[in-house]
Amino acid sequence: MSSTLKENLNIVIRTLSLPEFKDLLNKLIEIYQSGYKGLEKYAYQKRHDIKSYLKWLYKTDPESFLVAFKNNRPIGFIAGCRFWQDKLYGEIGEIHELVVDKPFQGKGVGKKLLQETINNFKKDHDKIGLWVGEHNDQAIAFYKKMGFKVGGQVGKWLRMIKEI
Repeated sequence: MSSTLKENLNIVIRTLSLPEFKDLLNKLIEIYQSGYKGLEKYAYQKRHDIKSYLKWLYKTDPESFLVAFKNNRPIGFIAGCRFWQDKLYGEIGEIHELVVDKPFQGKGVGKKLLQETINNFKKDHDKIGLWVGEHNDQAIAFYKKMGFKVGGQVGKWLRMIKEI
């Protein structure tokens, strides 16, 4: 992918009001399904389960639910919690989900979403955590490039931590 395409993506990243979230929920479900194509063992499969999960993500911390838009169309989102209680690390910033619509993957959308969240979390924390599927090699490489390190494993999930 050329850097020109990344620079010319012209995306807007922002939070959603509750009415906007409700209006965009079906599109966010489609993005989730698209983003997990080929990685289904790490994703919810039933539309109802995805819908419940996305509602939980939004409700957990609406200020940490960011959506990337291109031409007013959502193309990806990240959801986290600014004040997550981790058994090992105590209170940290936690990323629960980062999904980019398949056609927009590899174009800098995920990086912009993640960087915005890191910037928001570093105001309150020196650590950010996330979980990623053990064989989701593309995501693992991406997170490592962004400064996360593997800090453990539970089942099929790798724990990754970034010191900030």
